[in-house]
Amino acid sequence: MTTPASTVRSRLLAEKRIVFLCFLIALGQFQYGYDGAAIAGFQSMPGFLALYGYVDPSNPIGYNISTDVQRLIQSLMNVGGFIAAVAIYLGHTRVSRRLGLWTGCAVAFLSISLQLGVHNLGGLYAGRLLLGISNGFLVPYSVTYMGESAPSLLRGPIIGMSTFQTSLGALFGLLVDNYCESYSGNKSWQIPLAVMYIVPGFLTVLLLFLPDTPRFYVTRGRDDEAVRAIRRLRGIADEAYLRAEVADIRSAYQMERELHAGVHLRDMFRGADLRRTLLSYGANIAGTATGVTFMAGFSVYLFVQARVGSPFAWVMISLAIALTGNMAAFPAMRCFGRRELLIVTSLLSSASMFAMAIVYTVAGTSPAASKALVGLSIVYTWVYGVGQGPVLWALLTEIPSQRLRSQTVGTGSGLNFIVGWMVSFFTPYFINPDQLGWGPKYGYIWGGSNFILAVWAFFFVPETKGRSLEQLDELFEKGVSARRFSSFVLERQLVDNVAGETDQKRNLDSEAAVVQVEDPEKMSR
Repeated sequence: MTTPASTVRSRLLAEKRIVFLCFLIALGQFQYGYDGAAIAGFQSMPGFLALYGYVDPSNPIGYNISTDVQRLIQSLMNVGGFIAAVAIYLGHTRVSRRLGLWTGCAVAFLSISLQLGVHNLGGLYAGRLLLGISNGFLVPYSVTYMGESAPSLLRGPIIGMSTFQTSLGALFGLLVDNYCESYSGNKSWQIPLAVMYIVPGFLTVLLLFLPDTPRFYVTRGRDDEAVRAIRRLRGIADEAYLRAEVADIRSAYQMERELHAGVHLRDMFRGADLRRTLLSYGANIAGTATGVTFMAGFSVYLFVQARVGSPFAWVMISLAIALTGNMAAFPAMRCFGRRELLIVTSLLSSASMFAMAIVYTVAGTSPAASKALVGLSIVYTWVYGVGQGPVLWALLTEIPSQRLRSQTVGTGSGLNFIVGWMVSFFTPYFINPDQLGWGPKYGYIWGGSNFILAVWAFFFVPETKGRSLEQLDELFEKGVSARRFSSFVLERQLVDNVAGETDQKRNLDSEAAVVQVEDPEKMSR
């Protein structure tokens, strides 16, 4: 049972104030996408490589970057993100959403200034680590702010803007790189880096005029401030309605506290919850196994090594087309099941990766091979945006049990950072000419991992579409096999109007969870 699209559209128009404010808050994801794409481009800029790389006449651009430097500037971002995740996990109940965002902005200012002012590898590495910490605060706290401020019916579509902002940020990152590449000396990379001051500066000022989220005020026992926050964020003047909204938030918060009372981390690995934990961890690892981390962090460098003409322009075209995939994800998730969409898109991604590797193996750096490489990378990026990214994110929100959700999601996110770090750390050994020099042949690895992902989805991933969270609890408790999830007749049937409305909202939220498609960690997070 799903909510009609016309209802969603009418509510979006009625709540245009909070929609606009959340679009601005989602600039935290824009910053993350911009940073990942811009730094990926620096690895192929002569101005950057003249300072941090070395002269290499055999390379198409006359310079190259050592494997050690390449792996550290990419992987230190993941280390920083992991540090931020641990800090958030330890202090999330005490830190307000605004303070979390301000912390991310402050660390971003420090990181950017350090990279602009200190021109040695130590400064570069420290700056990359700090930037990872900054994004580790900006991304989760911006999503949390949006999710806790939006009305429940629109939570999915509004949070879905974060996916669009991440992809849009990546596109702008490559766009600025492309136009600055021809500048002489350090200007070629310093200008794109300095542009990164804009978002944290804007968010810092914006948050001075915005309240914290209503839910945060409720958790601190400040219901009157929660009422004022809803009034300011959504422009609602009806006092009775505002009080009822806050009462609903408090009721949900109290139920959540009761649900989590007495819960221990070891409960994740007992009984039916063990299966749910393993599936959640599998979905986290699968996000990296798609190869999106590799493509997001090394696509420009890969195109340069394959002697693709105008590599920045082609990666920009690929990202622009990927945006249409992000937009197509919502109707795709409504029309097809999670399971079938994940299996089909994983097989298509596998075929695209294998094809890239085979073409490069057979035809080398010929013009025909370059065109094929570009075309196949575009196909891969679009397919990922339509299916793999949004489905895996939806599964991460639906599969964990309600009483263990925070523990499962938190530890799964930490696992995702670790796996992402491994990919960023070891990829340069495969693609850099001063080591194995595989270049696009690295696609053999990702073609295989996508195929394994499709097999895993076929045998283990259940169909969660159209099921409430309570129904999923029953299905897992009864040990229903993955292939029988969609057809199994449940004892729990939500037939009354209130329950039906609740189910509609939950389905809409999960179906519209297209939020990590672009997160290069999830291309996480």
